[in-house]
Parts: sequence; C-alpha cells; structure tokens
Amino acid sequence: MMAGAVKQSELFPEVLWAQRSDEILLTVNLADVEQPTIDLTPTGFKFNGKSRGGEYKFELEFYKEVDPEASKQSLTARALSFVITKKEKDQPYWPRLTKEKLKQHWLKTDFSKWKDEDEEDEAPGAGFDGMDFSQFQNMGDGRYGWNGWP
Repeated sequence: MMAGAVKQSELFPEVLWAQRSDEILLTVNLADVEQPTIDLTPTGFKFNGKSRGGEYKFELEFYKEVDPEASKQSLTARALSFVITKKEKDQPYWPRLTKEKLKQHWLKTDFSKWKDEDEEDEAPGAGFDGMDFSQFQNMGDGRYGWNGWP
C-alpha cells in the first residue's frame, strides 16, 4: 500500500436475527440490493451485494449446523429475509447465533420477531394465566351502568 493511501472501509449491512426451536429468522436490512450473492452452507452464511453505490458484505459461522435445502429466502426492495432451518430439531435455543463469542456491531437481535423458549408453545393471546376473556362479553347488562358504553 502506498504511503498516504486511504484504505476503503468495509461496509456491513444491518443484520437482525431471532430464533425458534427449529429455525433461525435472519433479516439483512439493505434497500435496493443489486447482484446479491448468497452462500448458505450447513455451517455458515456469506452475503455480498451492492446498494446505492456501496458494496456490502458479511460472513457468519453458525453456532450449530443448519439445513440449507429446507431453508427459504425472500428478497424485497427494503430487505432480504431468510428462514433458516436448524439441523437439530426440538433442541434448546442456541445461546447465540455465531460459533465464536464475538460482538459484531452490525449483528443485532430482532426483538420484533423474538420469542422466548417458554413462549413458543403458547397460543396467541395467552399470557394472562389462561384467563378466558369471552366471559366478559356480556358485562353490559345494565346492572353497573355500563349499558350505554359504545
């Protein structure tokens, strides 16, 4: 490298992840991706793509193996989404996404998709100690002044 030459910094997209007992949900937040190159193997994930004049890339080595054949992907104008099937089904959640215990500034937990292990089997709307709210549907019988509620 010549003296005084500026090394072009690498660009990393924001990568969000969440998990279930049988799959990893991975989102690459990068708009208008051109010529994406995606390599999903049983042990890792590689991404390379261009967006708005910059070249973005990253590499992950998974905590445990995945099944690339059973995995799915979706590309939209705003992001690339992946549902990556874990090789071992019905196992405890992984303690982290990557094999190495490294903090990557571009890799973040997707709390909008995250479910804890104990929440995974809950039916939608559960979480109020099994309370059945349908018993309250006829409360406006006029005895408590609720009859005029909209």
